[in-house]
Amino acid sequence: MPVALAVAPHPDDEAYPFGGLLALLAGAGWRCFVLAATLGEAGERHDGACGEPLAMVRARELREACRLLGAEPPLLWRLPDGGLAGLPSRGEELARLVAELDAELLLSLGPDGAYGHPDHVAAHRWTREASERSGTALLEAVFAPRLFLPQYERCRSAGVLGDPPLLAPDQLGSGSCDIVLQLTPTLRSRKRAAIAAHRSQLPGGEPEALFPRGIVEALLDRESYAIVQGGPAVDAVRRLVRSLGA
Repeated sequence: MPVALAVAPHPDDEAYPFGGLLALLAGAGWRCFVLAATLGEAGERHDGACGEPLAMVRARELREACRLLGAEPPLLWRLPDGGLAGLPSRGEELARLVAELDAELLLSLGPDGAYGHPDHVAAHRWTREASERSGTALLEAVFAPRLFLPQYERCRSAGVLGDPPLLAPDQLGSGSCDIVLQLTPTLRSRKRAAIAAHRSQLPGGEPEALFPRGIVEALLDRESYAIVQGGPAVDAVRRLVRSLGA
């Protein structure tokens, strides 16, 4: 049974970029794992509760999201939310995890981290290193240019991206990719449900509410990936994606 490992800087970073592909792979018999580098404990809270620590809430939400996608219970590193960029690389540790799981495929955000979030960019670099160390196939999520620009501007104003930000606006997104997964109604429904599982992060509980208008709608339409390191696992993904259009 093939194994895929998606690297998520925070809980919910598995659902927005990879939710459709994880659901597709799980439905095809793959064992899918999600590694959350942090528990997102520094995030805002929109669930109206305050008695339970946010880290515990988000870990529980991640478990439910993984269940809805057909993935295994998540793996949790519990590194400091907002502090990944200042840590030594975890690429070697991640490569060891790849070996322990016998993973054939890694999924990661790309070098832009979607919108330049320092934690996202750090996790991307660690995953690249792990892929290089282990020789494991790697797909990175690709987003259309300017798609995440409104989120970039929102986070820059809030001071989340650093001063100055790690990336300039023109470094976000790419016009090219190698694999496009057009989400079927079933995949779209499962991905939306996984996003909705992260209720503490959703104003009003609506899956489309976390990001500025239009972003989640685009992410529920299709997912695009760049092949950073190929191999039989990537060939298998290509076949699965092609089979949806048959």
